[in-house]
Amino acid sequence: MNIVFLIGNGFDLNLDLKTRYRHFYDYYISLHSKNPTIEKFKKELSENLDKWADLELELGKYANNFGIENENEFVELLYDIQDSLADYLDMQDADFSVTEEDKKKAINDLLEFEKYLTPREREEYLVYKNLYKTSNFDIKVITFNYTKTFEKIYGWNSRALDLGSRRIGNSSYGTLMSLFEHIHGTTTSNMILGVNDISQIENEALRNSIMIQRALIKTEMNVNAGTMRDDRCSRAIDAADVICIYGMSLGDTDRFWWNKVGMRVAKSNARLFVFGKTEDLPRRREYMASNK
Repeated sequence: MNIVFLIGNGFDLNLDLKTRYRHFYDYYISLHSKNPTIEKFKKELSENLDKWADLELELGKYANNFGIENENEFVELLYDIQDSLADYLDMQDADFSVTEEDKKKAINDLLEFEKYLTPREREEYLVYKNLYKTSNFDIKVITFNYTKTFEKIYGWNSRALDLGSRRIGNSSYGTLMSLFEHIHGTTTSNMILGVNDISQIENEALRNSIMIQRALIKTEMNVNAGTMRDDRCSRAIDAADVICIYGMSLGDTDRFWWNKVGMRVAKSNARLFVFGKTEDLPRRREYMASNK
């Protein structure tokens, strides 16, 4: 059975890292720059923080402040935001540590995520899982985060991890984590920050600029990175029997991947689980969780 986990910023937030864009903005605004374009942007940001809840989507709109004649200034701004975000996340990453006990729990959560489902959901999933009882389990993880918290927890070092085995009759079946990918890179390598496609760049003149496309459109940046991580992630989703999404908002700037997940579920017997956090939901009304 092929199991794919897609994890987002909620993973780091659950580890008490301050990795929301709102956390970063306080740091970014405090930095001084000699570049007037960057200082003008920070002023706009500081005066409209609520509007900038989704940094990537808003950058596509902010392109309206530039023309084709000064597209270089927009790219310089993008790079300044990216570099500052990387520095900020590195500081968050440096303060993170994990106990051996928590590492064991984290591995168990990958192997038996169904324990977090409702009894009804769990029963339905276990019937499905039983179809694969005499097969090896292959776990692949795609993170949309730039941090290295996952590697610290699971001890990932670019080689398949043996997560144990189970015995059925006279046969033994193993579980491997065979793939872990930072689909948007890390703070140190091919860090991708941007929009899903050209429709999310509101400035029509810049929308068709090759320079802007290569600096702001995620799929384009991944192709030009040449790492083939986008191909590996696509193949993983296309072959998945189970897809688990954790800590993600399913936002428009990653629409490419949500379309891919949707197509896999629509065209196969694959099961999809979206783990949501329902704060402020009284236990006496937990049945309303699906509304959240």
